[in-house]
Amino acid sequence: MPRKLGVSIVLAVLVILALLVPELGGDYYVHVFALVFTNVILAASLRPSLTCGQLNIGHSAFMSIGAYTSALLAKNLAVPFEIALLCGALLAAAVGLAIGYPSLRLRGVYFAMVTVAFVEVIRLIAQLWVSLTRGMSGLSGIPKPSLLGMTLTTRASQYYLVVGLAVVILLVLWKLEHSRLGLIWKSIGMGDNLAQSLGVNIARHKLLAFMLGCFFAGTAGAFYAHFIRFLFPPEFGFLMATNILVYNYVGGRGHFVGPILGAIFLSLLSEPFRGSPYETIFFSIAMLLTILFLPGGLITLPGKLAELKRWRAAASPTPSPAA
Repeated sequence: MPRKLGVSIVLAVLVILALLVPELGGDYYVHVFALVFTNVILAASLRPSLTCGQLNIGHSAFMSIGAYTSALLAKNLAVPFEIALLCGALLAAAVGLAIGYPSLRLRGVYFAMVTVAFVEVIRLIAQLWVSLTRGMSGLSGIPKPSLLGMTLTTRASQYYLVVGLAVVILLVLWKLEHSRLGLIWKSIGMGDNLAQSLGVNIARHKLLAFMLGCFFAGTAGAFYAHFIRFLFPPEFGFLMATNILVYNYVGGRGHFVGPILGAIFLSLLSEPFRGSPYETIFFSIAMLLTILFLPGGLITLPGKLAELKRWRAAASPTPSPAA
């Protein structure tokens, strides 16, 4: 089966199963899976930066920018949800441009340190700017999402909205990754000096990948704000940033479906620990086990099992003709 056809079938099956969640489960499962698809958007939107070889640990900061921008516009200025969401995504991309332009010339751990510092800066701004964000008291009373003037009052309707957003964003990212631009990103990730010697503008393409991820992270944050209807600065801190990164590595960086699989798998398995100190321990153990036993991520598990099956078949003794 061609690789693209296999990916299309997997994504189609996931979409069909996702659409059946409100019919098969109650509001609790709808709430959980809405958060799962938010994590899918965050994990997939980080992939362009990782493809370019950028160790980005600041994705939660751009989610926070999108969330607070959309929430404040809708709450204080009565801006429609669609425009507020777009403004949140655009501001996240604009901040990504301002941060990425000077810092993307750094490589490896130095760039990672800049993104970690930026997460803390955004968290402190949201925490200390009490007159705007309500600080540690939390921003509440955020309007529910709406479409074409109709408020989505039920959890099921809001869930279908995030599923639609996830499908559109994944299709856009899929098309970009399998275009000429995606090939350039991969070439930069494999060897930026070699790509530069072939005439590729390294800085421009890295910045484009970074801004694209920031835009979609802001989109996810804007939906999250209107879905949860309460924003608290610490929830967008370093823990969430590392979780988004872990989704990619546990699922598998070498395949487009990897971040999707990692986000779904870890979000569902960590649900019993959500909000507790054990959540950090769970993610640490999941990352460690993946590095030790599945360096390519969960996406390589079927291949590993098939290889193990062939090895056992080859190692099993064959009966002799006399027997």
